[in-house]
Amino acid sequence: MALILFVDDDPYTLETLTKAAEVLGHKAVVADSCQTALSLLGETTPDLIFTDMNLTGSNGINLVQEIKGQSSTAGIPVIILSASPEVATADEAQAAGALAFLNKPVRLNQLQEVIRVYTAH
Repeated sequence: MALILFVDDDPYTLETLTKAAEVLGHKAVVADSCQTALSLLGETTPDLIFTDMNLTGSNGINLVQEIKGQSSTAGIPVIILSASPEVATADEAQAAGALAFLNKPVRLNQLQEVIRVYTAH
């Protein structure tokens, strides 16, 4: 079982991703902003983080940079999710330290494979 942090400012997306993770046998924690995510990372260490590209007041790239810039969280794999399939955005996400870029909506089998690859669970 992996502990997965989902960061998105859309409550429906957070609910859907949480249920999908639980169906796959994992535990989810959620954050609706970069600030909330960073606070949670001070309290818990997830095995994997999924963050939306567009967040209220910030974006997924900034969050990835914050995570990768702190020694306590730098080793956590981060995946960017976005409804925008722009190649430049995907390249920017990976340059910031994200391991992958997935287009929304994420299919259950896609989520399962990414969790398997990046957590060994």
